[in-house]
Amino acid sequence: MKQLTILLFCVTIMPQCLISQTGTKKHNILFISIDDFRPKINSYGESKMITPNIDKLASEGLQFNNAFTNIAVCGASRASIMTGIRPSQDRFNDYTSRASVDTPEAITLNQLFMENGYETVSYGKIYHFPDDTKEYWSENDGGAHQADYQDPVAQERKRNGEKGSHGPKGPAFESPEVDDYAYNDGKVTKRAIKKMEELKAAEKPFFMAVGYVSPHLPFIQPKKYWDMYDHSSVELADNAYQPENSPFIAMHAQHDSAELRNMYLDIPSEGLLSDEMSRNLVHGYYASVSYMDVLIGDLIQGLEDLGLRENTTIILWSDHGFFLGEHGFWCKHSTFYEAIKIPFIISSPGYAKGQITTSFTELIDVYPTLCELTGIEPPNYIHGESLTSVMKNPSIQLKDEIYTRYKEGEAVVDANYSYTEFFRGETYLGNMLYDLNKDLKQNVDIAKNAENAELVKKYSEKLKVMRDFVNRDPINNK
Repeated sequence: MKQLTILLFCVTIMPQCLISQTGTKKHNILFISIDDFRPKINSYGESKMITPNIDKLASEGLQFNNAFTNIAVCGASRASIMTGIRPSQDRFNDYTSRASVDTPEAITLNQLFMENGYETVSYGKIYHFPDDTKEYWSENDGGAHQADYQDPVAQERKRNGEKGSHGPKGPAFESPEVDDYAYNDGKVTKRAIKKMEELKAAEKPFFMAVGYVSPHLPFIQPKKYWDMYDHSSVELADNAYQPENSPFIAMHAQHDSAELRNMYLDIPSEGLLSDEMSRNLVHGYYASVSYMDVLIGDLIQGLEDLGLRENTTIILWSDHGFFLGEHGFWCKHSTFYEAIKIPFIISSPGYAKGQITTSFTELIDVYPTLCELTGIEPPNYIHGESLTSVMKNPSIQLKDEIYTRYKEGEAVVDANYSYTEFFRGETYLGNMLYDLNKDLKQNVDIAKNAENAELVKKYSEKLKVMRDFVNRDPINNK
């Protein structure tokens, strides 16, 4: 009888034992996207912005200190991360890029998770166009509202504003007396927490993508976040000029802050901004980041309160960085460091906590990483590498260089140099090289120096190999 009792007990608990040992209980993913976010925060060694919740997340996971976007424009970057495929001159190369158009045969992350039994939820800005591959979202709230002004004065100014490239222009910043949930980013946060409650009650695994627009222009947030910063102490970029020796295409033809100039009021059509407008923009950017940080804190706390944290990987990323007046630039759209370097944090049960890694990382690495964490077989054509080995041992250097691009420019970046070449079709338009150990702000282009000829040749050959690779059809290998 005693032996029979033991046998029955073992049979009773065996399913639970198998679940814990084989991991058949599906692992949740909380996929947090932030628009236009550069890592000028405490956990990255800068104290410009107040972000206690993101700093806390970094202390609970692994922070990647050399993480980069593969293209510094939102539509293309988001299509790339969701397909795991690198951009090229003809694929994922503009804010209007769609995964469903540029790579219609690709299996996107939301499709992959849906087909593997997950509830796939998209709140806020994930794809640039919310209807891109929308059939593979279990629920989709219709995407972001990027200029939901709450100040009546700002609303009136936009209604009566001059026409820009995307309709009436509005103010570039505001900070009215409203609560945290007046803006769309606040509503998205509440919606996501409520959905997590529903999914837990239904015992459904989820791939939940929550996309914050802040700190994308316009810099709009409740007044208390603006008041967190002393306006007179906000520092301006000390290199608001074209880098010495740099080619024309890297500056005016490639960038010129068109997004800011064409869509917002009180911005000159050309030339440098006044110091006061620059200070207002930097102040507004910082305030928007602090607002977004509080909402992310609410979101993660909601996950913890539901007891879901121990079975959920949190991945926080930005689609690209952002200029705050460096080289006279605002926004992104470049291969300069400010546009391509991003914050990137993974907090996953059973992996490194409170550590950093210097291993180079690209957004295309997200796709295979999430597949490995959830035991899903990825497609064989994706371009990235799983980061789980680094998550187990942060000292591993999985990559020592990354590749990024924007329009005609394509760049290779490692710990020592950033090298960019510009091509329009087959026509070569110029290059630039920066020594990141001596000139991290990239103020002096050294590509034309005779003593750097071998360096230029070395990096040019790397770019040619990558160019030939990305110009092939990744799925059909043509």
